[in-house]
This record gives sequence, structure tokens and C-alpha cells, in this order.
Amino acid sequence: MGLSGCGKFLKYSMFMFNSVILVAGCGLLGFGVYVRNSEEKMAQLATILGSFYYTAFSTSLIVLGGVVIVISFLGCCGAIKEVKCMLGTFFVLLFVMLLSMVIGGIIVYVYRENIGDAVLTELSKSLNTTYGVSGDREVTKAWDLIQKLFQCCGVSGGVNSTTSWAYYREYTFWFKNQTDDMREYVPESCCRNVFGNNRTKCVGGSGYENIIPAILPPVGAHQENDLLYTNGCYTAIVTFLTDNVRILAGVASAVSVLMVLGMTFAICLCRRIKDDFLFD
Repeated sequence: MGLSGCGKFLKYSMFMFNSVILVAGCGLLGFGVYVRNSEEKMAQLATILGSFYYTAFSTSLIVLGGVVIVISFLGCCGAIKEVKCMLGTFFVLLFVMLLSMVIGGIIVYVYRENIGDAVLTELSKSLNTTYGVSGDREVTKAWDLIQKLFQCCGVSGGVNSTTSWAYYREYTFWFKNQTDDMREYVPESCCRNVFGNNRTKCVGGSGYENIIPAILPPVGAHQENDLLYTNGCYTAIVTFLTDNVRILAGVASAVSVLMVLGMTFAICLCRRIKDDFLFD
């Protein structure tokens, strides 16, 4: 039995649709494997967030990629072979995946403060006890990477916070282990420019004792340092996500629409197969 007219259009449209999703699923699975086994910049983030969160993130990518591959494969086979059982399974799995995304989003929104507190705890712990400590170079490199990338310094807060740029001199072993004649108040990854005398000014060297970071908060307008990043990294990342929330919402909406479109195609194709069978 073969389809004709609108049935053929639905059949090949769904096949092409799922072929694209299959490729995307393979890419997602590959990226998850790369993140899990990477020894470069991705793996460095694990030293800051903790191995549990990093492992959970990479595992989620791998599982999600595998699920997408299975769903799209069923969709392709169901469409090209005109098998309603496969199309039905495709519809159910796609619906469950969409529902899981919605529920997951709601859970993240409801517990966003708890998640934020957990992340702040891990950030503070790694920066406090392991930054700049001999034998923990991965933590140091990871923090330097984040501070340069997001133009931030320390954990959280703004220029007058003791947990942003001032966190280094207030809490970290990195600062406490320095000698008096070689003292720097912040690492150079907190600086906009480290060439020449700019580095000395940024880290609070000799001749710059009356501006931050040589002095502690609160900070007056005449005490600010234009070479120093003053926002904490957690604050900078949250600000970045907030500024790009429309893009994130657009991507989430597009994925949801594609999933609904796939389910609609599956229903229509199943119905078309049934109608053509009765017609024959």
C-alpha cells in the first residue's frame, strides 16, 4: 500500500524533519562525550563547580542526545516505512520529552534561589581554599579563564561588595600566603590591561595605595580603579544570561514548536495511512 497526494507530502516532510533532528541528536551526544572527557577548558570548570554538578551536566547531555537519536530514528523509519506503530511510539516519546522539558523548567524556576546558593557555595569554596595553591593549578586556570571571559573578579556583588574583587584579600589562601614585599591584592586575570605600569595599578602595587584594590569597601568615586573588574563572576554570569534572556526564550520556543510540529505530522500521517488503507 502506498500513499498519494497529501500523504506523500506528509511522509517525506516528516522524514526530512527527523533526519535533521537525528543529526542534531548525534551532535548533542558527541558534545556530551567531549565535555565528559575533555581535559581542556571544559574540564577546568569541573574544578570550580564540583565534580558532581559537572558530571550531572555532561551525563544529561549524553542521555538527551541518545533520546533525541532514538526518537528521530523512529520518526524516520515510521515515515518511510509507513508503520503506524513506530509513528505512535515517536509521538509518545516526543510528548514525554516535551513534558519533561516543561516540568524541568518549572522546577528550575521554583528552586532557582536554592540552585544559586549551591553554585555560590561551590564558587566560594574553590576560590577560598584552592586558588593559587600549589598542586591545584586547574582551579587557578579555570578561575582565570572565567574572569577574563566575563570580565569579572571574585565571587559575587559589585564594586562595594566584600565578595567580589575584595574577596581575594579578605578570604583566600592565595593572598594570605604572599610575602609582604611581593603582595598583590588581586590576580592579573582581574585586570583589563596588564601591560607595563597598568598591571601595577590594577593589582594594587606601590604608588597606588589610595585606590582599590589596595583599600577595602566602601569605595568612593575618587578611589575607583578603571583597570580593575569590579563585579563578581556569579553576578556577571547572571547579568549576561538576563541580558540574553530573549535569545534563550526564543531558542526554547523554537524547540517547543518543532516538537509540536513533529507530533502533529505524526498524527496526520497515521491518519492518512489509515484513510488510504480504508480507501484501497
